[in-house]
Amino acid sequence: MVSSAPSLLPIIIDNSAPITINAQIAEQIKLLIAIGELQAGDTLPTVTQLAKHLGVNHNTIAAVYNYMIESGYLVAQRGKGTFVARSQAVQKVIAHQQLYNLLGEAFCAASIVGLSPSEFGAAAYAQAVMLNQHHPENLTLVFVEFFQEDVGVSTAIEAEIGAPLSKVWLEDLEASEPKAFKELLGADLVITMVPDQWEVTRFTAPEQEVIAVNIKPGLKLLTEISSKPRNTKMLLVCQQKAGSQKMKWVLESAGISHISFQTLDLESLKQNHHILSQFDVVCASRLVEDYVLQYHPQPEKLMVFDFNLDESNLSVLKARLAVIRLEKSSDARAG
Repeated sequence: MVSSAPSLLPIIIDNSAPITINAQIAEQIKLLIAIGELQAGDTLPTVTQLAKHLGVNHNTIAAVYNYMIESGYLVAQRGKGTFVARSQAVQKVIAHQQLYNLLGEAFCAASIVGLSPSEFGAAAYAQAVMLNQHHPENLTLVFVEFFQEDVGVSTAIEAEIGAPLSKVWLEDLEASEPKAFKELLGADLVITMVPDQWEVTRFTAPEQEVIAVNIKPGLKLLTEISSKPRNTKMLLVCQQKAGSQKMKWVLESAGISHISFQTLDLESLKQNHHILSQFDVVCASRLVEDYVLQYHPQPEKLMVFDFNLDESNLSVLKARLAVIRLEKSSDARAG
């Protein structure tokens, strides 16, 4: 693990604050991660070093570290130290950077009128409780797909952001379908895949924001394909031809150049399933996996196309969602 040398953290303890010292330390460590002062792999001070620096009991620091390790923010290695984890929990904190920036601006305004940190915290909590009672509308999120099978991309995004997506087909927008345009133009945020972003922005209103999300092959799939000999013939099968072409683009974008790819849609495979014997290996989307298994003479040569969403794209998406929700809540409050 490559890491920076441990340094004393710029943490401040307020003994008069209405929250515990443990919570103050933990939240300030999260803040340091969010603003980039601490990055994945960085070494934290030892329990003894940080306790001495902050003037608190070392059991307090040990409890904070244990909590943050259990929560996925930190990782400890025996004999080496405690480090910022490379984890989903850390990515979520980083995604909140814009929220922390807004809080910073709000506190600057509060300090001008004489509010102390404790008073600001109490006021912010009171405001949050009142806003929460209004139950502002959920955001209308639209995912624009190039083809009518997204190999599970929209489903994966829904799971990550915890919100439903309405689907609009790019081909319907190109055909000027009124229903598709109504959904698109009514969206609080438009989401699509990276290769389609420019095309999608042609149809959105000038004030609408389009966030693009990329996908990359899963590690298992990438390892299996990378281990194949040069010029291995691989058939990519998806429900539609455009889907298999998208799979090909994703694999080639990941650096796979030694494989000879051919793409096919499911209907063509059903009409000529003997074509499978012409290929060394077949990679199918999860949606058509069972169909391909019915025709494949050697099921052990079948791979399933699995993927991961790009973490950087997800961080941007989650940060923008947080800001847009906050803006919408403020508008609802003002109205």
